[in-house]
Amino acid sequence: MGKVIFFRALSKMYKSKNKNREKGVALLVVLFIIMTATILSIGFLARSDTELACGENMLLRTQMDYLAESGLEHAKGRILVKDPNVAGQWTGQLDGGSSDYYDVVVSPRVPPFDPNDPNMPCTYQITSTAYREKNGQRAGESVLKGQLYVDPAAGTSFRSIKRN
Repeated sequence: MGKVIFFRALSKMYKSKNKNREKGVALLVVLFIIMTATILSIGFLARSDTELACGENMLLRTQMDYLAESGLEHAKGRILVKDPNVAGQWTGQLDGGSSDYYDVVVSPRVPPFDPNDPNMPCTYQITSTAYREKNGQRAGESVLKGQLYVDPAAGTSFRSIKRN
């Protein structure tokens, strides 16, 4: 009978050690799952930050493209009103309080102006560079080059507009 009691006590002790081991393994599995979920979450956050930055860059590029196009149209307007100072370079803004600028360079007309024939068709080369100033540096620069054909009889049109 003493042997039976000894074996029962030994059996109980063995079972309690197994339960503690099972609890330890379960804790390790739960910690591993939490660690994996945390690493995946950090990866998703990093990727979403990258996507957000790409979206902001695309928006800035589109805005600068439109601003450069408005610079071309500004030059076209000055040419149509026969501004004597149209050839050369100037800087403009759509809104006086913004940090968005466009620089416009207009080449002299080809062929040169003939005072005896003011109705002679001609071509102007126009370059419009749009940019946003941030902390004294240019950001989001866009450059458009246009070839403006002016024919007083037929009207005015851009023969080509190219992005650099």
